[in-house]
Amino acid sequence: MRLAAGCLALGLAVTTALPALATARTFGLVIGIDNYDHIPDLDGAVNDARDIADALTGIGADVTMLLNEDASRAAILSTWRALAEKVGPDDRLVVSYAGHGSNEPEHHPGNEEDGRDETLILSGYSPYGTDAGERIRDDEIAELIALTPDAQIIIVADACHSGTLSRNVRPILGYRYVSPGEMENDPLPPPPPATPVSDGREDVALFLAAVDDANKVPEFLIDGKPRGALSYSFASGIRGGADADGNGDITKAEIEEYVRRKVRDVSQGIQNPQVWPPGRVDNVLFALGSGAAPQPVPAISPDSVDQQPAQPGTPFEALPPIVLAHDGGAPAQALLADLEGVSLVEAPANADLVLSLRDGTIRSMVGDVIREIGPRSPADFRAAVQATADKARVTRALRQFAGAATLEVGFADGDRTYRGGDIVTVEVSGRQTLHVALMNIASTGEVTYLYPIRDPALGLNDPTTLSPTDPLGLPLQVGAPFGADHVLAMETEGPATDLIAALQATDGSADIRALWNTLSAAMAQENGTRIAVFPFHSAAR
Repeated sequence: MRLAAGCLALGLAVTTALPALATARTFGLVIGIDNYDHIPDLDGAVNDARDIADALTGIGADVTMLLNEDASRAAILSTWRALAEKVGPDDRLVVSYAGHGSNEPEHHPGNEEDGRDETLILSGYSPYGTDAGERIRDDEIAELIALTPDAQIIIVADACHSGTLSRNVRPILGYRYVSPGEMENDPLPPPPPATPVSDGREDVALFLAAVDDANKVPEFLIDGKPRGALSYSFASGIRGGADADGNGDITKAEIEEYVRRKVRDVSQGIQNPQVWPPGRVDNVLFALGSGAAPQPVPAISPDSVDQQPAQPGTPFEALPPIVLAHDGGAPAQALLADLEGVSLVEAPANADLVLSLRDGTIRSMVGDVIREIGPRSPADFRAAVQATADKARVTRALRQFAGAATLEVGFADGDRTYRGGDIVTVEVSGRQTLHVALMNIASTGEVTYLYPIRDPALGLNDPTTLSPTDPLGLPLQVGAPFGADHVLAMETEGPATDLIAALQATDGSADIRALWNTLSAAMAQENGTRIAVFPFHSAAR
């Protein structure tokens, strides 16, 4: 059985006969494992479990939570089977797992497209001896799902089963993946053969995969705590964030779209969830109640450092500071002490940015090299770090503004590292008006105004209006400076001539502060201004 491509992620099983949501019950089995006896620990899986358990409890679910060593193979299997006896034909069962994943050679040839069985790795797992049995194969999950064929089954598995990687990232908090190694004398018996061979799609009608099979799943610092992007997004969605029309019901289409966008946003483009099958379906999965207000996100522990998002009209100076870690000791502390809007720390796990004085690079929390500074005078080095921090403050706030909008911008080729000279096609979707503008913010903070441009000297005569159904399809060439760039799309109700002129005035400059103040003021006017942000990574060829 194949629950997802590459990384086991989020699957929502939707029965063809919709349950009566007013009387249907919701049960939850929530699993989170940070502590491992024989393999590297994780940091955010227990936070994920608590996030999801809290969100499910908030909508009236009966939740059982198993954490760390309590989430043994025997406990998980027995708890799931006991819940299956309680779940009626119109009920729903949510099973979430956050922890390590792996893969192993399939036990029944032809049952898996890649020849590998995917596995959940539990707290006591070891590749050797009897502890090798502390894992659960995807075939066994298929058997458990089959225990409740008439109920809605929702699976959230925030673990990765692929060891490959398509981007050169070194996330601070690591990956949720364990190499399978060579297992000898497997204590688990082989699963019974499926007859006929099944990939599980007839049992689980929707997969929202954390990433495709060419990527691994990192842990992230989200709202000040280690978490998984998928679990965080799912919990936020069922707290009410996915209720796009505010009617108190969350449909399959709403949770799918919300999770896809939220995962990509909080992972800064590292994760791009894959969806099968495609297409919108308006089946109701969760009933929040008419006019239900979104639940607040709880603090995971008293030392949570959640920050309030910037509000429209907030001046640049009032934006929350960026947390910067470095490896330069006291000399670097002295050099960087007077940076504006920057809080210096020594622990990388608590940082938004990590500065390495050894190689002159600044990395994001997810591990991307967002800027290579190189040898410079102390004054120039400080200025470069300041510019990078300024950009990080602005793009974080812009992403917060963009989170509630339907507007979306991206590349036709999706997420990967783009090289100097590559031609990319920018697409904008979810538009509602005739007026759209584009710009790019480079790793250095330099702003490039992209569209619309009417300049006969450049041979450019872009239209001033564009149909909302037109995806734009603007071809652009990737060039220096390389690192972490952000494409920004802006939509307005009217022509916004003065706003466009103010944005064009920032073209070619590194005045990220002026760009922010212009956009923040526009958002505060409540004139229908909407923005979208697309982070991408570039490198020299």
